Amino acid sequence: MMDGHGSPPGAARTAIRNLSCTDPSLWARTYAGFVADIRQAFRRHMPSFDPVHGWRGCKHRVLLRNPYADIGLTTFQGMALVWIAEREDRDFRIRCEWIDLSGDVRRWLDGIAPAFDAISSRLGCAIGAPPADERPWLEAA
Repeated sequence: MMDGHGSPPGAARTAIRNLSCTDPSLWARTYAGFVADIRQAFRRHMPSFDPVHGWRGCKHRVLLRNPYADIGLTTFQGMALVWIAEREDRDFRIRCEWIDLSGDVRRWLDGIAPAFDAISSRLGCAIGAPPADERPWLEAA
């Protein structure tokens, strides 16, 4: 897991992609297209996820959510980290007060890991986090 300001949400499964363009004026369009591609690909292959517009803190943009997990994006300096992690929002925490979901969520996340990896690969991402010496670059989009 990554440390510091660029760490993905706790226990997140990650995939990384370079979004750098030769023309910096194209970065915003490239980023918006990648967000749309993420939403479309994961919705097509994991229909339990719905599009959301949210944040985890000020660094991690949440793009999709289902009853167990969030799929999001963290970017900095032309790089993008796509991640999936257990939900942390208020509604999920309230549900957890009534029943212990953490074991179910971990088992579910382990079970869908191959699908997350396959979808991320089709989006042009390398599976896993960047090497330790490259981790501080991650920041808010």
